Amino acid sequence: MDDRRGFTLLEVLVSLAILSATLLLAYQVISGAIAAEDRSERWTSATCLAEALVREATASFPDTGETEGTFAPPMAAYSWRRSVRPAAHADAREVHVAVTWSVEERAERVTLSGVAVK
Repeated sequence: MDDRRGFTLLEVLVSLAILSATLLLAYQVISGAIAAEDRSERWTSATCLAEALVREATASFPDTGETEGTFAPPMAAYSWRRSVRPAAHADAREVHVAVTWSVEERAERVTLSGVAVK
């Protein structure tokens, strides 16, 4: 009678299959988390840039009209458009700012609005 103890080939193959599936799922979760963090960072940067433009416009009483441009490096990937329109009250202006950037040939946009008063 042979008393050798160990794993059979079938047990080893099943263990490797389970380990492979687990590692594949872990890889997908981690790569998804990295992509979400990258997207969140871009949205946060765009929101901060848009907020700065809204604050700049609402600090005074701006003329109506539209302006646009791009930000200086290192934020050159972001472009902006600011629209100032008359509000319901004569002493107020609506300020709308849109910051746009591209990710893999898909445009994304953050829009903020504010009111400037005399």
